[in-house]
Amino acid sequence: MTRKKLFKLSLITLAIGVGLLAIAYFFFHFVTDSGVTFTWHPEAGKPFVTDMIGQLAVLFLFASSMSALSALVLFDEKNSD
Repeated sequence: MTRKKLFKLSLITLAIGVGLLAIAYFFFHFVTDSGVTFTWHPEAGKPFVTDMIGQLAVLFLFASSMSALSALVLFDEKNSD
């Protein structure tokens, strides 16, 4: 791995994590037991599904931060290829 590849991995996993957080927000407010609705609900209709998607999003955000931190710590700027 090079510094450039780790930063690219960091950006890709960051985009996936943010996208999954948007999906979790949608599931929290717009998905109920009867299906998808287009009215905003203040409480979760499918809390377990929302929680699982949110946990996956946090794992992607963690992977993004760890790959960016690894790129900064493990590689020099002159070896960035």
